[in-house]
Amino acid sequence: MGWDRGVDYEFAYNKILRHVAKAKYPGRCYDAILLVQLRNGARISEAARAFKQFLTSKSIEFEVEVSKKKRVEHRKIVVPRELLSVELGPCVELLSVEDKRLVSRLKVYSRYTYGFNTHSLRYAFITYLLRQGVSPSIVAKITKHSRLDYILTYTQEKTAEEVLRKLE
Repeated sequence: MGWDRGVDYEFAYNKILRHVAKAKYPGRCYDAILLVQLRNGARISEAARAFKQFLTSKSIEFEVEVSKKKRVEHRKIVVPRELLSVELGPCVELLSVEDKRLVSRLKVYSRYTYGFNTHSLRYAFITYLLRQGVSPSIVAKITKHSRLDYILTYTQEKTAEEVLRKLE
C-alpha cells in the first residue's frame, strides 16, 4: 500500500474541497488546514501554523518553521486559492488554541471524517509529484525532508510496486 496508505492526492483534494464548502465550524476550519497540508506536503503541525498565519495576514504565501528539525529552518507554504472564497471567519477562534491541541484535534478529525491519518496526506503529495516526474531531490526540498534517502527509498518502493503490477 505504501507510505501514502493508498490516499490519492487528487481524490483527497477534491473530497476535502467539496466538504469544506458545506462543513460547519470547526469542521470547515479543519478541512481548510487539511487542504493546506495536502497542497504543500507539509506536516500537520506546519499546516496548522500556516493556517493561523493565513487567518491573521490574509497572505497566501509565507514561511513557517519546519517541525522536527534540530536547528531552526523554514519552508514556503502556499495556501490553496480555493480557500479565498470560503467563509473562514469563525476559524479565528483557532488562533487561541495551542498548536499541540489543534494538531491532536486535526488527527482525530481526519481519521473520523475521511478514514485516513494526516501524515498520509503528506505522502500522497509526494507520490503525486513523483508521478508528475518531479525529481526526488526537488521533492525532498519542497517537503523539507532532511535526508534525500527517505525520498529515494520511497520512490524506489513505489516504482517497484508499479513495475510488479504491470507484469503479466
